[in-house]
Amino acid sequence: MKIRDRLYAEADERYREFNANLTPGCDSIIGVRMPVLRGMAKEIVKGDWRSFLDEPGPYMQEEKLLRGMVLADAPMDTEERMSYLREHIPLIDNWAVCDSLIIRKKKDRCALWDLALEYIDRPGEFEKRFAVVTMMRLMDEEHIDRIIEEFMRVRHDGYYLKMGVAWGLAECFLKFPEKTLSALKDCDLDDFTFNKTLQKITESYRVDADTKTMIKKMKRK
Repeated sequence: MKIRDRLYAEADERYREFNANLTPGCDSIIGVRMPVLRGMAKEIVKGDWRSFLDEPGPYMQEEKLLRGMVLADAPMDTEERMSYLREHIPLIDNWAVCDSLIIRKKKDRCALWDLALEYIDRPGEFEKRFAVVTMMRLMDEEHIDRIIEEFMRVRHDGYYLKMGVAWGLAECFLKFPEKTLSALKDCDLDDFTFNKTLQKITESYRVDADTKTMIKKMKRK
């Protein structure tokens, strides 16, 4: 059975409607739950994954999600993975396809970081969100200063990019609170992104009550 046929066989109409509400403007949703997609991705990775990744589009939403999972986990060298990733990034047209793409291979970290630095300067909303989410997942002592710097200079009117930056800065605060707080106190982020960053920080269970009170007082009116 072809992949698309399997996806339609696993379709759940109520879940499709639920996802359609979460991803406005995406009209190619079949309605397959993520655990099913992860299971299919594992099967593909164990088989002829190159044929799957080389299959031409156009793609349904779930096929894009599957492609991201497969290219992230398939046994290939870094150069090939980055090549497939470059082909995949133009397909990212909503937050779900962007955020489900998680490359965990340690050997790919340096190349992935360089790619994120390249794409954060691209014009597209989801090209930039890919870069922001990738940098956030590569966050460590070595990269934190550059990550905060890059997040602070992102400029784009896209709602999902602004929310991605707010998410990323909140994660920076949770892991490197002093550096992030210092940057937030002296930044020119737009009011929406700035206030969303504060909101996400205060919503975290990892932030104590006194710190939440202090952060709330920073909100721009």
